[in-house]
Amino acid sequence: MWTYETSVDWKEGKIGEANSRGKSGIEVATPPEFGGPEGVWTPEDLLTSAVESCIMASALFFLNRGKIPFRSYRSKAAGTLEKGPTGLVFSRIAVEVTLVLEDPSQADAAHKAVVQAEKTCPLSNSLSCPVELSINLS
Repeated sequence: MWTYETSVDWKEGKIGEANSRGKSGIEVATPPEFGGPEGVWTPEDLLTSAVESCIMASALFFLNRGKIPFRSYRSKAAGTLEKGPTGLVFSRIAVEVTLVLEDPSQADAAHKAVVQAEKTCPLSNSLSCPVELSINLS
């Protein structure tokens, strides 16, 4: 079992600073659509990015374990927030991974590694909404 500790200190208006020991703080705020300022990370951004970065970390593990060399890994994600029966909820998080391989003949193995990464990502597994993965290999 592992525990990850953070803190948030209110700064002003609808802005705070999220901190974790030994790491740079991140300014956080209410989303602009709910009266927050533009250009500041929101909890919704952080959740979407957390899922996306968890999939990346897991993919790097499985690609390395499978000895699948690659030139680049890039992803983009979109989290959809909707009004549900209990209030606002994420209804889905779509993650699109683009992976450029050293050896295109390893495309099947690379695809399996990235799929396995999403299936074993602790953040994906902790959410009640689906995480939809698409993979582009070249």
